[in-house]
Amino acid sequence: MLEFGTENKEITENSKCAPFALSIEDNDDNCLKIVIALSKSGKQGEGAEELFIKNNKKLNELLMDSYPVYKDTDNVFEITFESYIIYQCRNESYTVWDDYEMRKGNYLIIFERSRLLDYYKNTIFDGDFDKVKQNRKHYGIYTENHIIDVISNEPPVIAKINSGGF
Repeated sequence: MLEFGTENKEITENSKCAPFALSIEDNDDNCLKIVIALSKSGKQGEGAEELFIKNNKKLNELLMDSYPVYKDTDNVFEITFESYIIYQCRNESYTVWDDYEMRKGNYLIIFERSRLLDYYKNTIFDGDFDKVKQNRKHYGIYTENHIIDVISNEPPVIAKINSGGF
């Protein structure tokens, strides 16, 4: 089963690529639900001919050597934060690695130190008791096209779901 802060070999079992974010839902009770699908690799050269460019032999050879990546609709998971303090979603193309941050895990990350935690501590009123603050963590969900960050006092619940409409 998937878990934050671990290697999550289940994610990389069928592909070396990150999972896909399928949906993000924030309801009126501040319950955040994020649905992800694991990725799977197709066969070498699969679909390459459709992308061929006339008179570009080098590119066409690269395409024939590549592997397409698909959403694995047999492996869909819902990550539920029953309550959260802050969350953000970023386009992964506009993010950079930051050596200042201390993180643990593969694709489902727990941060010990992060810029978002620093921002939170400096800009958001926090009237919670120290006992509650001890449980506060920054969780990161790294997907093919999105980086989703959540600060929460409670760990999320991860459940495998029927892919249904995905």
